[in-house]
Amino acid sequence: MNPLSFVLLSLLTAPPIDSPNACPVTLLSGSGEVNSINVTFRTTGRLPIRRLEFTCTRAGMKTTKGQQLQCSEPNASFVPRSVYTVSYVIPGSAAGTVLVKVKSVTFSDGNTWKPAKRDPCRPLTIKLPRTK
Repeated sequence: MNPLSFVLLSLLTAPPIDSPNACPVTLLSGSGEVNSINVTFRTTGRLPIRRLEFTCTRAGMKTTKGQQLQCSEPNASFVPRSVYTVSYVIPGSAAGTVLVKVKSVTFSDGNTWKPAKRDPCRPLTIKLPRTK
């Protein structure tokens, strides 16, 4: 199989962006301040998002599920194919890294999507600056 055939085959067999199992949120970028983070994302599904939950974990710290920071938008209205930025407070003022992952997405029709091994969402790493 030549390289061009391989590329075409990969494109043809890849799931479309709107497949029911594709991640409905794409994390685009993030920035950190002394005690907060900003997360910029794009909605990629066809339905508006009513609730959006992220798991925010300080990298390098051993945390249990109860210690993970819950970054969520419980009463949201994110329309499809739009870009949004949300902010969350991160306790503590130490420099470090926060790993942000999509935990769940609830659509306007009431259905909830959660990432799985076969259908993951790309995580986002945000560096927190040192305090002055």
